[in-house]
Amino acid sequence: MKTMRCVLAAYAFLTAVGTGANFVATPLYDDGSTGYPVWSVLNWFMAAGVLLALTASLIWKVRLHRAGADGAVLKHCIEVNVTFYASLLLALWFFWNWFGDLMSREAPLMWAFIDPLFVLVLGAVGLRLWRDPDGAG
Repeated sequence: MKTMRCVLAAYAFLTAVGTGANFVATPLYDDGSTGYPVWSVLNWFMAAGVLLALTASLIWKVRLHRAGADGAVLKHCIEVNVTFYASLLLALWFFWNWFGDLMSREAPLMWAFIDPLFVLVLGAVGLRLWRDPDGAG
């Protein structure tokens, strides 16, 4: 299980770094006339990352709820809740805009919000998975 969590953490880090780097570099190499082929491929990896973040943060939130508010440290409680709700917001925005993109009805400006949020959320989830490979939550 420890190995699987480390692999998932590495996946989260790599997709966050790749998304952040491509977000910054896209204006330098693509003027939009090509239809952004790098993003067309990267979005599939991002979709898996969004599902990873949502699943992991939901598991952490359920564990926190089962432990009860009495045993939870305030910092841990805030961290779990912010991660969960940020992951939920990311999932809603990402899949809404991505499905719109697949059907040629996207809102291009939304990617300016989705991509940085993706980097933050997947970076945080990856860091937590990496630091806690034993699954204590």
